[in-house]
Amino acid sequence: MRILITGAATAFGQTLATALSEEHQLRLSDHESITTDCEFTQSELNHDETTDALVADIDIIVHQAYTPRPGDGETTWLDHNSRRTYNLLLAASEAAVKHVILISTLDLFTPYDDNLTVSEHWQPLPSCEPAILSAHLAEFTTREFAHSHALQVTVARLGHLVRSEEVADQPYDPMWLDERDATHAINRILANVAKGRHRQYGVVHLQSDAQRARFSVKPAKDHLKFAPQHNFEANP
Repeated sequence: MRILITGAATAFGQTLATALSEEHQLRLSDHESITTDCEFTQSELNHDETTDALVADIDIIVHQAYTPRPGDGETTWLDHNSRRTYNLLLAASEAAVKHVILISTLDLFTPYDDNLTVSEHWQPLPSCEPAILSAHLAEFTTREFAHSHALQVTVARLGHLVRSEEVADQPYDPMWLDERDATHAINRILANVAKGRHRQYGVVHLQSDAQRARFSVKPAKDHLKFAPQHNFEANP
């Protein structure tokens, strides 16, 4: 499939590109320029012909709605995840893109008590922190495109991305998700889309499957055959 990955200059964007390039034809995009062997288009995701060209001939978009970067102003991610995300989705709907995978965050659910079994059906509780609020706005915008049948959408809410070997000596975080397991999950979503095994709008929660994990990944294991390999059980 031809896949567009936004936020390609981020660490997770690079990890995704490396993993997905083995099976798919990729187009990467970011407002920053990067060096890559994949096709790359620098884009501000404005409402113009450049965004139309960005999504042309694309089957699936993997759009990162939660990738705040050092130095970003408070309005940067609010703008990225509202106006610019709308521009991208509008162009995608007009270009007949088959599916959009929105990368969001499980931090939308941390206000709930730890003893509650929070699932994909629960209501997000966003804070006013720009990075968190902007992720909520991106989810809302994307959901409206799905409900109007303009696009098919899967929202993937991720835990805190790490590399297991790099946090071996750090205090345990019950929301850790190894970035390699995250890319595995995205690959499983892509496989389901390719086989037509998807809904108009779906949500999946992704983090480790450790006994002390903050959120359950049972639905992801059942529906996506998600099998995280890095579960941090040995950490204190």
